Amino acid sequence: MNSKYIDFSSLPIKAAHIIFMRLHLIPLKNLKDIFVLIFPFIWAFTAYSQTSKIDSLRIEISVFENSKSFDENNIDYVIKQNAISELYFFRNLDSVLYYSNKAYYIAKKNNFINEEIIAIINKGHYYFNIGKSEESLLLLNEALTLSKKHKNRNQGTILNKLGFYQYDLGNYSEALKSYVEATKLAEKTSDKILMSIVKENIASLYIAQNDLKQALEIYKEVNEINNELGNEQFIGETKANTADLYLRLKDYDSANLEIDYSISIFEKNKSYEWLSTCYKTKGDIYLKQDSLQLALYWYSKSLALHENLNDDIYKAPLLNALAEANLKLKKFTEAEQFALSSLELSEKLFLLENITNSYKILYQINKENSNPLAALAYHEKYKFYFDSISRKENLISIGNLKTKLAFDEQQKSIEIANEKALAQQNVYIYLALFTLVIFGVIIFLLKKQSKIRKGFNIILQLKNKALEKREIELSEINTTKDKLFSIIGHDLRGPINALGGILKMLKEKEISEKEFAQFIPKVSTDVDAISFTLNNLLSWGRAQMYGATLEPSKISIHKLVDDTIKFLDEISKNKKLKIYNNISEQITVWVDKNQMDVILRNLLSNAIKFSNVGEEIHFSSVEHEKYVEISIKDTGVGISNELKSKLFSNTYTLVSTYGTANEKGTGLGLNLCKEMIQKNGGEIWMESVLGDGSTFYIKLPKNKLD
Repeated sequence: MNSKYIDFSSLPIKAAHIIFMRLHLIPLKNLKDIFVLIFPFIWAFTAYSQTSKIDSLRIEISVFENSKSFDENNIDYVIKQNAISELYFFRNLDSVLYYSNKAYYIAKKNNFINEEIIAIINKGHYYFNIGKSEESLLLLNEALTLSKKHKNRNQGTILNKLGFYQYDLGNYSEALKSYVEATKLAEKTSDKILMSIVKENIASLYIAQNDLKQALEIYKEVNEINNELGNEQFIGETKANTADLYLRLKDYDSANLEIDYSISIFEKNKSYEWLSTCYKTKGDIYLKQDSLQLALYWYSKSLALHENLNDDIYKAPLLNALAEANLKLKKFTEAEQFALSSLELSEKLFLLENITNSYKILYQINKENSNPLAALAYHEKYKFYFDSISRKENLISIGNLKTKLAFDEQQKSIEIANEKALAQQNVYIYLALFTLVIFGVIIFLLKKQSKIRKGFNIILQLKNKALEKREIELSEINTTKDKLFSIIGHDLRGPINALGGILKMLKEKEISEKEFAQFIPKVSTDVDAISFTLNNLLSWGRAQMYGATLEPSKISIHKLVDDTIKFLDEISKNKKLKIYNNISEQITVWVDKNQMDVILRNLLSNAIKFSNVGEEIHFSSVEHEKYVEISIKDTGVGISNELKSKLFSNTYTLVSTYGTANEKGTGLGLNLCKEMIQKNGGEIWMESVLGDGSTFYIKLPKNKLD
C-alpha cells in the first residue's frame, strides 16, 4: 500500500509505454528474454526527460555561478538548489543531500525561511530513505517548529510527512497525532488537497489494524474530494490504493478495475514512482490467481521503472514477488537470485517483514530443489524472524485479535436474528388480520346492539393499549438481549481467548516461563478490562431487565472521587497522568452511592483512555442553590463532531473507539452513565474540540427531590 506525499515529479515514458503495449502481441514464453531485449530502451526513454529537466536546472545554476555579478545569496539561486534536490528524490539520494545541504546553509544565513524549511524537508527525505529514521524525524520536527513559528504554508506538508514516516515505522499512535493535527489545519484553511492526502493516509492506519471495511469507506470519501478537486493525479493515487485494498479483500475483479484506471492516469501523466507500484499490484492480482506468466510480465515492467527510481523500500517486496512467481514456475535459479537481492535490500533498510518473506521463499526454493541443508538453514532464520514479528504483534494488540471463527459466528448470529425478525413479522401480520376480523365482528355487533356500543369501544381501546405496551416490552427485551450478546461476543471473548492462547503456548512449551513473564503486564491489563466491562455489563443488564432500585442518600462527592482515582491508579500510572480532585470536601449530593461510583469510574476511565502520556485530568465543581455541577476535564485527543452527535443520543447505538494507547472499550459506559444519572434526577452533557481535549459535565441534586 503506497502513501501520499505532497511531492511531485514528472518523468516522460511515452515511447517506453508504446513498447510495453506491443508486448501484448508477443507470445509469453520467455519473459526474461523479452525483458533483457527491451530494458536498454526502457532505461533510455525513462531517463531522458528526467535527465533533461535536471540538466536544464544544472545549466541555469551554472549560468548563475559563472556570471560576473554572481551572488550566492540570491533567493532564486536557492530555489533552484531545492528544485534540483527534489528532482533527484527517486533517482540519486546522494544528490538530494548535496543540493539540499547547499540550499539550507545559504537560506539559513540569509533568513530565507520558506527555502530553509523546504531544504530541511528534503534532507529528511534523504535520511528516511537510507534507513536513518531518527535523523529524518528530528529534521521534520525542526521544520515543523520553524513553520509554526513563521506561520509558513508548508505546515500541512510536514505534518503529513511526519504521519507517514511514523506509520512506516509502526508508530501508529504518533502517526495519528500528526494526521489529526493536519486534518484540523486543512479544515481551518479549507484546504481540500491536504484533506484528501491526510484522509487517505488515515485509511492506511485502519488497514494496519486490519479494519479493511472502514478503510474502504474512507477511500470512498477521498474519491469524492478528489472528484471535486478534479485532480487526475490524486484520483489515480487513491484508486491505486483502493485496488491494493480490494486485493487484500480478494475481490480481484474490483482490484483490476481500479488498478487499470490508475495505470491509464499515471502513464498519461508520466508518474513513474506510482506507475511502478501499480504495475506490481497488477502482478500481485495475477499471482493470486496463479496466472504466473502475466504476473511476471507486470513485475518486469515495475522492475524496469525501479532501476531508474532509486526507491528501494518498494523495490524489496517487488523482488520477493518476482521470486515467488518464479518459484511457482519451478525456475529455482531465477527465484533464488530475486529472493537474495530482496534480502540484501531489506537488511540494509531494516524491513523486518520483507526479510522474513525472503527467508521463507529461500527455504521453499531449496526444499523443492532437493537441497535439504540449505533449506534447513533458511528455515531456521525464517522461524526466528517470524517468531519475532509474532511476539511483537501479540505484545502490541493481543487483546484485539479478530479470528475468522468469530466472524463466521457473528454472521450466523445475524442470520438467526433475521429469521427471528421475519417470524415475528409474520406473527404481527396474522395478529393484524385476526384483529381486523374482530373489528368487523365488533362493528357488526355495534350496529345490531347500539346500547352496548360504548362498552365495546372501551374494551377495544384497553386491548389496543395492552397490545402496544406488550410490543414495546418485547422490543426492549430483544434489544437488551442483542446488546448483551454483542458485548460478550466482541469485547470479552477477545481478551479471554488471548489469555487462553498464551496459557496454551506455555503449556505446550512454545514459550519459556521467562518469555511468559513478559506477557504478565498485558494479561493483568486485560483482566482488569474484563472486570471493568463485567461490572458495567451487570449493572446495566440488571437495571434494564429488572429495573433500578435506588437507595439515595447524602454523600460526599469529594471522597467518592478520591476513591475512584485510587481504583484506577494503576491504569493512570501506565500513562504517567496527573489527576487532580478540585472538588470541595463540604459539597454533598443526594444520589445512590453505588450508582454514583459506577458513573465516576466510567467517566474517569474514558478520560484516561483518550489522554496522551504525561497529560492532566481535573475534577471540579460549581455549587448552585438546588444542584451541584461537576466537571471532568482532560487534555487528550478530543472528540469529532460526527462522534459527538452519537453520544448521549436516544438510540441504542454503542459508540466505541480506540484510545491513545490502542485501548478498546465496549461503548456501554456512557449509555450506562446517562441512564443512572437520569434516574438519580440529574443531567449529563459534554463539550469537546478535536485535538484539544474533552469536558464532561454532571448536574446532580443537592437534596431529596420532591
